[in-house]
Amino acid sequence: MSFLLLGSLGVCVLGAVFAASVVMDIVAPGQGPAPSQTLVVATVVVALEVLLGTVVACLCGFMHNYTARFSGGVEAMLTDDLGDPAPAPAGIQGEETQDPHEAHEAHEAHEAQEAPAPADIPR
Repeated sequence: MSFLLLGSLGVCVLGAVFAASVVMDIVAPGQGPAPSQTLVVATVVVALEVLLGTVVACLCGFMHNYTARFSGGVEAMLTDDLGDPAPAPAGIQGEETQDPHEAHEAHEAHEAQEAPAPADIPR
């Protein structure tokens, strides 16, 4: 993934370098290097940037995985509430849950109680 990101960034940099060198050649002809020379140097720099960036990203990934393996990982919570966590549902805590058929019948009975009769619906 880092290779694709760095490669696309490199293409953008090459486009910007080419545009800048062409504009510089138009504004002050003969004062700076030719656009072709500028592109050759920029291509070498971008290739090194993509290679070294990919190696560093790969090493960081390995370091993260080994750190998580040895330390047991880090629990990340996306909340600003630091209170007690909500209790887990009964089925997760190890308590017995009701039979699925009984649960379905109870759910249907609950829906039948909440649903208004057709005559009660305002028009």
